[in-house]
Amino acid sequence: MDHPIHSVLARLSAAEWIPVTVARVLTGVFFCISGGTKLLVPSHFSEMQQTLIQSHVPFPHASALFVSLVEFGCGGGLILGLLTPLCAIMLIGDMIVAILANRIGSIHGSGFLAFLGDFLYLPEVLYVLILFWLLFSGPGPYSVDSMMARRAVSTAPTGH
Repeated sequence: MDHPIHSVLARLSAAEWIPVTVARVLTGVFFCISGGTKLLVPSHFSEMQQTLIQSHVPFPHASALFVSLVEFGCGGGLILGLLTPLCAIMLIGDMIVAILANRIGSIHGSGFLAFLGDFLYLPEVLYVLILFWLLFSGPGPYSVDSMMARRAVSTAPTGH
């Protein structure tokens, strides 16, 4: 007879698609809104451009446009589960640049543990962790990527 813990663990494992899908979609919604707002609201784009100027990022106008397009496009890709690994990598890069160019300077913790605590408190770090997880876990079964993979398998020649 199975132990009740094994039964619970099996059910949780079978439902793993739920948190994967929720994390993918909601992270996508966040980035889509963030990028779309920067693209469509001039004051938000100007604020982004000014942040890049203050952070000494080269070509601040082009960089702000690129970052906004990446956030919007890759956020939409995550929502759909389309090209999930590419979208995750692009957004991880976006967040790492944001951390290094702008956010890490806001940390004023004295000592290693205080610095680490403040660093881990940055929302960009959490987004990197979620995106890293999605990169390795995949988009889940309810995604365009999974649908295309299932279709490719079902239409592959059998070799007979």
